[in-house]
Amino acid sequence: MVLRPDRTEGSKYPLIGHIKFWFFAVVALMLVAVAAARPFWVYGGSSFKRGDVDVVVAIDASASMWVKDLGPSRLDLAVREALSLYTQDVLTPGDRTALFVWGTTALRRVHLSANAERFIEEVGRIGPPPTLTGDAFPWDSDIATAFEAIYLSLDNQDRFESGDESWLPEERSDRLVLLFTDGDFLIDAEQRSRLDVALNEFRQRGLVIYPVGIGSRTGVSVDSVLLDYVRGVDYDETLEADLEGQRTRLGLDGLGLVEQRTSGRSFLLDSTQLTSATFIRNVVDNHRSISFQLIPSEDKQEVWQWVVMLAIFLFVVAMLFY
Repeated sequence: MVLRPDRTEGSKYPLIGHIKFWFFAVVALMLVAVAAARPFWVYGGSSFKRGDVDVVVAIDASASMWVKDLGPSRLDLAVREALSLYTQDVLTPGDRTALFVWGTTALRRVHLSANAERFIEEVGRIGPPPTLTGDAFPWDSDIATAFEAIYLSLDNQDRFESGDESWLPEERSDRLVLLFTDGDFLIDAEQRSRLDVALNEFRQRGLVIYPVGIGSRTGVSVDSVLLDYVRGVDYDETLEADLEGQRTRLGLDGLGLVEQRTSGRSFLLDSTQLTSATFIRNVVDNHRSISFQLIPSEDKQEVWQWVVMLAIFLFVVAMLFY
């Protein structure tokens, strides 16, 4: 240092002198002020958050689903399994469900929505009609019509929600279709052609179908459904003659066709002791995206004591430099 005198024996020439004391003293006072605010440390953790999913439920409500080869009717079991989405807490807030019921035609009962109450209410209403006159709906299982209705309905809703008239469908991984059926549907050449087109549309949109097959492998006569109705009042003899000799059983070929064409998996419910809840949970979770996030915890620890101790330490250091 130019202005610093030459060092002589027994003399001390500190660089900043007593300024060191005041520096440490001021820092100590600042720490005391911080401690007065009683700071605390919040414990946090990291976790993987699963994204939301859209689940389309399609229930076969044709007459073959009314038979009671498993005790309860196949349709009652389909309703039970569909409701497991909520009764077994498979879905979480933010997930959306849609409901389609199909036979000769397909009806959308619930559009894609997070309204769980609406979905549960509509599923609970599904059942055979009070009479069997004047309604062709239950006497066929047109699977092609069902699939056409599903992807067209989803497209219309997506287009409306986007607000873009030029919207085009795109592949996505957060949607799936749960198909509850006995698989007992006959597909003629015309239906096969339409089915091929519909399944191709499903693949382009990333829609995977997971069939839940319901029924016995041995089968039962279709006319057994008439036991719950009164002849001459709820149905006529012509219907009884048409159903005579017809049998229905779990259609493994039909289920396998749908499963393979969309790379899905199927579950066979051929006993009332079984449930598809675990299967449904697994396939739904497979369509959830996963993201990493930090989640703050409610646990916290006050750290003002440590701040006070640091202030005392600095004050002692300041005294040593004084």
